Amino acid sequence: MATSSSCSSLKQHFLVFLIVIIRSIINSPVNGCFTSIFSFGDSLTDTGNLLEISISESTKPPRSAFLPYGHTFFHHPTGRFCDGRLVILAEALGFSFLPPFYGSKSGKWEKFQKGANFAVAGATALNSSFLAEQGIHSVSTNISLGVEVNSFKHLLPSLCSSSSNCKELLRKSLIVMGEIGGNDYNHAFKQGKNIENIRQLVPLVVDIISSSINELIELGAMTFLVPGNFPIGCSPSLLTKFHGSEKDQYDPLTGCLTWLNQFSQHHNELLRKELENIRNLHPQINIIYVDYYKAAMRFYHSPKQFGFKETLKACCGIGGLYNYDPLIYCGYPPLKQSCNDPSSYISWDGIHYTEVVNKWLAHTIFEDLMNTIPRLGSLCPSSTVNKLGILYPVIINSPVNGCFTSIFSFGDSLTDTGNLLEISLSDSTNPPHSAFLPYGRTFFHHPTGRFCDGRLVIDFLAEALGFSFLPPFYGSKSGKWEKFQKGANFAVASATALNSSFLAEQGIHSVSTNISLGVEVNSFKHLLPSLCSSSSNCKELLRKSLIVMGEIGGNDYNHAFMQGKNIENIRQLVPLVVDIISSSINELIELGAMTFLVPGNFPIGCSPSLLTKFHGSEKDQYDPLTGCLTWLNQFSQHHNELLRKELENIRNLHPQINIIYVDYYKAAMRFYHSPKQFGFKETLKACCGIGGLYNYDPLIYCGYPPLKQCCNDPSSYISWDGIHYTEVVNKWLAHTVFEDLMNTIPRLGSLCLSSTVNKLGILYPMFGV
Repeated sequence: MATSSSCSSLKQHFLVFLIVIIRSIINSPVNGCFTSIFSFGDSLTDTGNLLEISISESTKPPRSAFLPYGHTFFHHPTGRFCDGRLVILAEALGFSFLPPFYGSKSGKWEKFQKGANFAVAGATALNSSFLAEQGIHSVSTNISLGVEVNSFKHLLPSLCSSSSNCKELLRKSLIVMGEIGGNDYNHAFKQGKNIENIRQLVPLVVDIISSSINELIELGAMTFLVPGNFPIGCSPSLLTKFHGSEKDQYDPLTGCLTWLNQFSQHHNELLRKELENIRNLHPQINIIYVDYYKAAMRFYHSPKQFGFKETLKACCGIGGLYNYDPLIYCGYPPLKQSCNDPSSYISWDGIHYTEVVNKWLAHTIFEDLMNTIPRLGSLCPSSTVNKLGILYPVIINSPVNGCFTSIFSFGDSLTDTGNLLEISLSDSTNPPHSAFLPYGRTFFHHPTGRFCDGRLVIDFLAEALGFSFLPPFYGSKSGKWEKFQKGANFAVASATALNSSFLAEQGIHSVSTNISLGVEVNSFKHLLPSLCSSSSNCKELLRKSLIVMGEIGGNDYNHAFMQGKNIENIRQLVPLVVDIISSSINELIELGAMTFLVPGNFPIGCSPSLLTKFHGSEKDQYDPLTGCLTWLNQFSQHHNELLRKELENIRNLHPQINIIYVDYYKAAMRFYHSPKQFGFKETLKACCGIGGLYNYDPLIYCGYPPLKQCCNDPSSYISWDGIHYTEVVNKWLAHTVFEDLMNTIPRLGSLCLSSTVNKLGILYPMFGV
């Protein structure tokens, strides 16, 4: 799995990106908006066609048939020219990955009912025989856009029983027209053609794209996404081809070749004009131009903001200034390895982008879907199509289209966005270890007080619902609380559910704070009058707010376990912890709160800290499949069982209240049972840790000397510091939150009548895919 790194100023650049993608509750994707996707193009869109063609024709397989292609997401090659997934929007719109058309046997085309991919690596817009007359050849395939469209026309009758049915099918389909045309130019540039001659191809390429769109309009297609060309002057392959150009031909800010980028812009300008002509001729048709050039140039102008360390070098490449050799292909010997962290590279193999770039480009598509006329709402009357997320805000200022206007969060270090740090600063006490690098290194690139290498679940949740990161409450000066109008975070690292004095009587102490859930709730009640002018206004505010109640209670148990308390004594705490969670929920219900997310406890038997504490236990106490301590995990399940029962009691008492239990235990156990499916190489070792079987020493904290370094790739670890999860785990857990939001009764649709809350999409597949 690729790490999705970027910095906190990212939101300034992606004000209209969503973090969230919804799979429709019903089987018809996007709630009836699009029922199929048909995609055309070249290697940037090819989900396996060239590979299938090589198999059916018994020719040499393409390099995309071999590792390291596919290693980031699929962990095996799929024929995609990438380390993972491509831009194609199938998952975002509720579909499975689009199956490649070529190589399929005629008559066995049932799998294409919801769409098909006709894109072929090496494909051109113009006919291959025409290009050959110009001395331009493709080494991969003789397929062109016209061939792809004819293949689609050959398939179409098998998907619909009559002309009118076919028109209805296409009316509800999304057509992705490319990117296409890039190879017409790239082949020509690499084969030494003169730029003026290549410029003469541009109107011809644009014309064939236009003709193909019009041909599909004739058949009944109504909605088209038409991407422009990329900044080819930043491509390692072309930079290598033209290495040694005059210094003034390079952009001093990016290192890209200016004249090649100007060529891309020339193509895009002609394409935009032609699309406008089609709109004028067919005002009822939705033609949406996607500006890949503008989107991609952001990566080169501000690479650190997106987490990129290498902008012009290939991740899977060898030799020269750009790590690219046109005679040594990624995937073929001797080039069977790639860089350690593809997410820090823009270019995958010198020609194609890494998965993380494709994710960002998918955001761009949804931005254009939402902001281009015609608006997406006019495409889909149900208004349930949503912008791509990897977790970024919605397009309007009112989050989730009026569903939630605020988020208030309570909990401990798993939710603390900086409270413990702020408390230490205001009290002039020693700052927590989360105040120092490597905390925060993956996303923020500096410590923020979060006990993680990047973002927490609450961060992803806030962004998913259209908010900025929730500000920590503690440390703020009374009377200067305007920043909490859209929510506040009261979670404090090491906080307990039970009162600290009560725990102290049991001999259980927190070394970090004496704050408990009751203190956090009282702090919220102290803040509330400044956010609303009357009792009725406060009830209205809370009615529209989302309350995130934890995770909380874990420290009550963890402190006790780490301090050597007997398990039977600790079990006696569980009903007390559950009761205080219940009391806090009821207290907030009294104030007017209507919607609560209440997470359960995690599988603490898999925690490196507790595994270290109980290292040397009897062999039969460990799960043979995961290595986790079974009895500790059973303890977590006991807590969760009691919590679920109590939440059910609250629902029965308050049937109008939305109480949504989030099963973090079940979600997290997937990582331990199937780590490779999630890209994890280390399940029980800490990324930022030292010593012992689990890379954890309770006397040497991550962030404090001598432990100022961490593993090279946190995304391959489940545990960040032996206690807390890595950012990538938090992303997956955020998926769980949205899955539970959608599947728990009451359904999310009943919470938000606008039906615009969406499931998390990340940069990562939906659960169950």
